[in-house]
Amino acid sequence: MSLTRRLWPVSPTLWPAGLRLMVLLTPTLLLGLAAMRIGGEAALWLGIGAVAQLVIAGLLVAYFHTLSPPIGPTVLACYVAALVWVWGVVPAAPPDWFLHLAQAILVLAPLITVAGYTLHHSGAFWQRRALKLAEQLSKRPNWPADLNQCRDLPEIKAFRDAVHFDASPALRLLSDRRPQVRLAALLALEYRKHWRPGQAENLLAVLKREQEPLVRVAAINALANIDDRYLVESLCEYLRDPDGTVRRAAADALLWNLRGRWNWIRFGVRQALSDRALRHDGPLIREGQVLEPDVVNDLTAWSAEKGVLSVRATEMLAVHYHAALLEQGDELVPQLNRIVQDPHSPPLLRIEVARLLFQSKAIDEAGQENLLDPANPAPMRLMAAEALLEAGPHVRAIVALRELARLPNRELALNTADVVQKRLGVDLGLAIGEPLPPLHSRRAIEVTRRLMAWASQSDPSDNVLDSDSALRARASIF
Repeated sequence: MSLTRRLWPVSPTLWPAGLRLMVLLTPTLLLGLAAMRIGGEAALWLGIGAVAQLVIAGLLVAYFHTLSPPIGPTVLACYVAALVWVWGVVPAAPPDWFLHLAQAILVLAPLITVAGYTLHHSGAFWQRRALKLAEQLSKRPNWPADLNQCRDLPEIKAFRDAVHFDASPALRLLSDRRPQVRLAALLALEYRKHWRPGQAENLLAVLKREQEPLVRVAAINALANIDDRYLVESLCEYLRDPDGTVRRAAADALLWNLRGRWNWIRFGVRQALSDRALRHDGPLIREGQVLEPDVVNDLTAWSAEKGVLSVRATEMLAVHYHAALLEQGDELVPQLNRIVQDPHSPPLLRIEVARLLFQSKAIDEAGQENLLDPANPAPMRLMAAEALLEAGPHVRAIVALRELARLPNRELALNTADVVQKRLGVDLGLAIGEPLPPLHSRRAIEVTRRLMAWASQSDPSDNVLDSDSALRARASIF
């Protein structure tokens, strides 16, 4: 059926079954009538040709599983074969007007088929249909009040199919004052790959003056597959759009395929990650996305800087390494361990990578003990202490918890209290199975006070090991 659609601009289902069957049997009928009118040896050959046409027709019926095969393949197969057969018989046949009529019909049918094929691929039929649908959309009296419901309208789905050849009918609707009409036109152009000269630039100009966030989202999605550097760089400014949905759409459009375009958007991404107003947006990439090596290198360098840039660059790297760890497994673990153990790596990056490795249980006991060192960031020490105590009693881990408890950071104190209560059984007032209390709540203050009291105790072993082992452990620290 796909061959038929390529060869004939009108769907075969629109032709009556009887008409298609008649078209199929016409060459057989012409050759049979010619054989009846002409005697001699030529009639025999024309009869053989008629039988051959029946065989071809049977093959077409068997191939398409219907008594009325599609028009395009039928014409090309049957009519061309019959025409060649008649040409071979004509020199031996007596003059007869019917033979000339048969040849004319057999020549005309393939020419009409080829003309239909050419007309179909010129886009004229699709253009006509697209213009008709565009007019219907522009005159539609009732639109959903909620723009999100426009996506499910059947007219838009039909319009999307109609404008696949040329986007002009949809672009003309972008000047409509109703946002529903503009949104409908852009929804029909989502993720379009092929644009005629100047169309994408016109759409970018519309995007810049659009006030409705959902319409801006649709316009960004329409330009998501472009490969023009100017247009790609222009989309970067929407990574800092006032509306969060527009920022998310711009990030998806720009970062879904970073190969070859990172140098174009690198500066725009850095600006977005550095914007303090967007510090709560989280990573720009989706969960499960693995970044290119040059992107990872830049983000690693940015994670060593100060401010919001380092935090959000680290968040993106955390998403990347989590996806890469799922894909590569044990192959990536040594590299991640080097990042965690290297004191020259950015601290925030070390903390996030350590969290991934602890969740995957990919750090051995020796590596965990190395992370207890006071030179390491406090969150890493806390994770290492919890992992070691989960495996069993460990004096150095208890000493590290006491040191962390004395640090003037209430968030860290609450996390430390959670580990102490969970792993050491010390009641610090935290509710089991519930989230930690808010930082400035009265309960958080009481938990912190109890933690400090526990940390001030003199016995670092907390009665877990004998005193000789505790002394050896403390000596090993110093």
